[in-house]
Amino acid sequence: MKILSKEWLEAFGNAINNNPAYKEAAEWWEGDMLCVVQPNGPLDHEVRFYLGLYHGECTGTKLLEKGEEVKPEFTLTGPYEAWVLIAKKELDTIQGVMSGKLKLEGNMAKLMRATRAAQEIVNSLGNVETEFL
Repeated sequence: MKILSKEWLEAFGNAINNNPAYKEAAEWWEGDMLCVVQPNGPLDHEVRFYLGLYHGECTGTKLLEKGEEVKPEFTLTGPYEAWVLIAKKELDTIQGVMSGKLKLEGNMAKLMRATRAAQEIVNSLGNVETEFL
C-alpha cells in the first residue's frame, strides 16, 4: 500500500489494534494524535493524519482534507524523509523529537511516561505493507 494513502492509514490503525504489546503498554493512555508530514523529497504537499488512541486501542484513523481541523492532545510534525526513517525503524520517534528532526506539541511529561507505547506504535507500523513514494 502506498504510504500516506487512506488504505495504508486504515491498515496502520488495524496493526496497532492487533499488537498485544501496544495494548499492554498503553492500557492507561488517553490522548489522540495528529501527525503532520511536511513536504520534502518526493512528497510535494503536506499530509496530515489523525490517530485516535485510548486505553490501548486505536479508536480510529483519518486522513485529513486540506483545511480540515482537529484538536488533538498531541501533534507530531516532521518532513517526509523522517517519517520514512520511522517506518523503516531507522529513526526512533522519541529520538527524532529529542534531536529536532520531529517536533512534538503536547504534554511532554505524559508522553515520556509512555515511551514503550510509542515504540509499539512504531513496531505496529512495521507490520504494514508500505510502498514509499
